[in-house]
Formats: sequence, structure tokens, C-alpha cells
Amino acid sequence: MKVKQKTIILGIGAMGSALAKGWIASKMLSASNITAVDVDPEKCKKASKQLKIKAVTDPSKALEGAGVILLAVKPQQMKELLSRSGPLFPKRALVVSIAAGVSTEQIERGLPQGCPVVRVMPNTPALLGAGMAAVAPGSRAKNPDVKIVLALFAAVGKAVQVTEDQMDLVTAVSGSGPAYIFHMVEAMTEAAIKGGLAPDVALKLVSQTVYGAARMVLETGKSPEELRVQVTSPGGTTQAALTVMSEKGFKETVGAAIEAATRRGAELRLGNK
Repeated sequence: MKVKQKTIILGIGAMGSALAKGWIASKMLSASNITAVDVDPEKCKKASKQLKIKAVTDPSKALEGAGVILLAVKPQQMKELLSRSGPLFPKRALVVSIAAGVSTEQIERGLPQGCPVVRVMPNTPALLGAGMAAVAPGSRAKNPDVKIVLALFAAVGKAVQVTEDQMDLVTAVSGSGPAYIFHMVEAMTEAAIKGGLAPDVALKLVSQTVYGAARMVLETGKSPEELRVQVTSPGGTTQAALTVMSEKGFKETVGAAIEAATRRGAELRLGNK
């Protein structure tokens, strides 16, 4: 699927730029069909130079005739953006939001024209074309709208459809998830260095191990449990490590962390500081 509509990216920061780059590289969109809008002229200049797209600071003319509008601003900027620019959105433009904690209902209220809204929770590996995105349609979005959004985010990794009420959990699992993995990489690397390995060697060993393990889960068709059992010999080194993890409450800690992130996502969505 190739998206031929004029596409506007409101907020051309790291994620907005990564998505534009991925869409152009995958031929999902042509650079000539993308216009970035950002209040920061330096970001516009950088996007124009690196991505070969049009980039402007004033959304008024840019929004004319737009078919797809990506809201890539920070959540706390959303209310002001919708108040200022929402009335300028074309009536049938497909609005896609990647702002964490801002519901489709909140966005729909700022778009009196009746634009369909689809909320997406991507994650930072999209910068490398290895992202994981969850897509939740709002009340006005139809199946063709969802298909377009799924295709757009599959172009920079993988994408699945979920319901709006699952987005706080999705944010906790895959949105924040890379940070959990980075934290584990930090911990394993520090332990390896403490044991006597050179820092660069330790980091390479740990990083490639995480990468390889993830690929095995994705590509072998076996469950994580099956793969774990395969490398866990009774009485061996792996069993010794897993026993300590179990004693320290590893699964319980991970579960509690995801529950905490889910609760925090709900608090932010409801406007609680």
C-alpha cells in the first residue's frame, strides 16, 4: 500500500523525523507529499535538509488539502495545538496521534469537523525501522482508516490493532518497554565488567545476546518458555542464575513494574500529576 494523500507532520522531533524517514525509505510516502510543521525553525531546517521534505513554522497554509495529519507533539502541547490549529484541519483528514496519554476522545473534541482519529503508541526502535506500534481507532475511524495507519507503522517495524481501553497497558509494555531492556543490558554489562571483562567486550556480549534471544522468540515459532528450557540444563550455570532470579522475585518485579507504568499512564490521561 502506498499513501498518496498529502501528509502533514505536526512536530518534527526525533519520532516525527524517524517516521518520515521510514515512510520515504519504504516508498510508503514520497518526500514531495510530506510537509513538516514545527514552531522551531531549526528543526524545520534540519528536516528539510536531511529528509528533503517541505518544512514550515506556520500550519495554516500547510494544512490545506491534507489527507493525513500526524500529531507528533508532546502530550502537554496537544490541547494548545488543537485549540490553535484544529479548526484548520480538512473535514475528512485522517488524524493520527502518537501522543502518550491523550485519548482519541480528547482529540475528537478538539476537531469539530468530524475528522476520524486513530491513536498510535510507537516506540523508539522505530528510529531503526524496528519499532512496535499499537493502533487504536477512535469512534469516527473506519476500517480503511485503520488499514492506512497499520500500513504506515508497519513500514517502520511491526503494528497491531488494539482497543482504546488497552492503550495504557500497551504504553507500559511496548511504549516504555525498550527502557526495561536497556536497564537489563546495563545491569548485565555492569556485572560482566565487575567480573573482569573489558567494558566494550561486556557490552557487545550482552547486546548481541539480547538481540539474538529476541530473534529466536520472533523467528523460531517456539514460546519463550520452550526456548528457556532448551538452554537450561539441570544443575547447570543457567539454572543457577534463574534460581537466584526466582528467589529475588524477578517475575513479580517485572509484573509490578508494568502495573505501575499502566497506572501512571491512566493518571496522565486523566490529567493527574
